[in-house]
Amino acid sequence: MGTRPGLPLLGPGKGRRQEARARQRLERELALGREHPERGQERLGISGAERPEGPLVWLHCTHESDALDHQALIERLRLEREELGFLLTTSVYDPGQLLQGRLPAYCFHQYLPYEEGPGLDRLLDHWRPDSCIWLEEDPNPAVAEALSRHEIPLFWANAAMPDDKSHKLRWFPGAARRIFDQFRYILAVDGRSARNLRRLGAPEDRLEVLGRLRDLPPPLECAEAERESLAARLATRPVWLAVRLDRSEEAPVIGAHRRVSRRAHRYLLILMPAEAGRGAELARKLEQEGWSVALRSAGQEPGEDTQIFIADEPDELGLMLHLSPIAFFGQTLAESSESPEDPFHAAALGAALLHGPRTGAFAPRFALLRSIGAAREVQSEQELARELEYLLAPDKVAAMAQAAWEATTSGAEVSERLCELVHAALDARGV
Repeated sequence: MGTRPGLPLLGPGKGRRQEARARQRLERELALGREHPERGQERLGISGAERPEGPLVWLHCTHESDALDHQALIERLRLEREELGFLLTTSVYDPGQLLQGRLPAYCFHQYLPYEEGPGLDRLLDHWRPDSCIWLEEDPNPAVAEALSRHEIPLFWANAAMPDDKSHKLRWFPGAARRIFDQFRYILAVDGRSARNLRRLGAPEDRLEVLGRLRDLPPPLECAEAERESLAARLATRPVWLAVRLDRSEEAPVIGAHRRVSRRAHRYLLILMPAEAGRGAELARKLEQEGWSVALRSAGQEPGEDTQIFIADEPDELGLMLHLSPIAFFGQTLAESSESPEDPFHAAALGAALLHGPRTGAFAPRFALLRSIGAAREVQSEQELARELEYLLAPDKVAAMAQAAWEATTSGAEVSERLCELVHAALDARGV
């Protein structure tokens, strides 16, 4: 059996035993429901998809939701090479977060093969990537060695190494140095990680601290003249926005607005219903309850006495977020199958974020924003009213907004640096 240069020879017996162990592991995981029932063969490096023509970049992350988060990086890489294809691999099978049907035609998702057996070499033989970006916090020695054998450039972003002395790499410093040598470049999340990586043998000239990669959704646009006109009408009024509100959330949101309006009678609620065509019906209902309402789809604008402005025109989230320093995310208090809007849209515009406990596909982003003080979770009408009263203080809103803005702008340097490194590697390979 022929081998590639540098690939260690495995005797037929050893190779068969490794393959058998990988297949036994797959059978166990399938029986437990921990692998995709129709795509388990991918764990053995067997793919049902054809490799596209042209250069191909391999990106690896832990979860399928992480892969969706990195679409902005993919688009940025394609700006310079529009013919680029992408292999996205993930370590974990997430039954509720499947990527099928959610990726552009030039992206292909596969599950990362097991380390046992020839799965990784099969993957590389089939897909023949021209470079690889590893986005997990920890390196995978088997992947690094396989890429080295195939002479494929490997870059590690989001590299983290805590002070924890029990970390497995600390027990094998020699092995750690060999693993780090396989990486063309390492981008550490913070100075502590960089220091610890250096102590374990990461090359100084191939290590840089740039923070964590966070890809942002495209910025939401709005007509500047429209924004200026509405902003002038609102003047100095305190404003808060309820985004894509489910019917079941209308009562607690309106109730919270009623509570906070007793203390701040000029508080204006901009309400965006989730259902198209719901605005007129909702306006009549609220007027019957005694509210002063303006309806966007009827051409009405908020006046000095308006208490609730129903923003029911399509594609105006960007405009409304530009007008409000506080955003409550609908679908998060509701028993709904719908996912809320991406909170990074509001965070990128410097809004203070409020949300319920059901954050759906964007749970990691809401959790991040909470952890840095940019978002707060509420469980009820009473808690929402209490948070709105707290945010009547401009300095409280400003602190949350600043944290939100910093969270969404950090990571841009990582994306830019990765693009530079990957394109230089592709140029060196002549692709």
